[in-house]
Amino acid sequence: MPSKLALAAATSICALFLSAPVSAVTTTFFDASQTMALVASGTTSDTISTEGYLFTYTLDKLFTGGIGLTTPIGRTQIVQWPDGLHAQAVTSGPVTGPAQITIRRVDGGVFDLEALNFKLLANTWATGADLEITPMFDGNDGPQVFLDASGSYSNTFSYSTTLSDYRGFNTSTLKGYDTYNLSLFVDFALTGVTLTDPSLPVPEPETYGMMLAGLGLVGIAVQRRKQTAA
Repeated sequence: MPSKLALAAATSICALFLSAPVSAVTTTFFDASQTMALVASGTTSDTISTEGYLFTYTLDKLFTGGIGLTTPIGRTQIVQWPDGLHAQAVTSGPVTGPAQITIRRVDGGVFDLEALNFKLLANTWATGADLEITPMFDGNDGPQVFLDASGSYSNTFSYSTTLSDYRGFNTSTLKGYDTYNLSLFVDFALTGVTLTDPSLPVPEPETYGMMLAGLGLVGIAVQRRKQTAA
């Protein structure tokens, strides 16, 4: 039979792995304690990096201020970090389009979009509107999610895996993708978003040290057992 020392060591190793963190890592934006860095600035967008994620949001940088004016002055960002990200519809330039925010991880890994809060920065009640979320994996689009965004300027909306719009649509399917694109035909501000990295955290060096020490004790106990039996 194995020695008491070997059993104790094996029990310690099992306890070590059972007690190690196994939960996914969840990050909720936006918080004043979180820092960000501007990592790219394009003709009609900026990209920031924060907490291991990249946020690219459209800006109407080529806006000139009116007919007959030719010098780009852009438009004021009403909501700014750390209160959120203001995505502007692009109204000027060779390519125009809706307000968009694209979210990725710095390492390119997959993650889940659990919940989000956003604010309208223009009226949509006359025509009705949806915030369109397109999940992507390895460059391929997944099934889109449409969340109600019909309302007046400054109206706020909150959705999650359990909090749905009036049609029952929510974020429950936004799991396991490496990119999420949020799009609305008018300006909006993303004021909160909860993202989850489903992969398990890498064990700390101390954890490996304890594991190797435990295995060493098992090896020593087994060797002594063999010598005693001989």
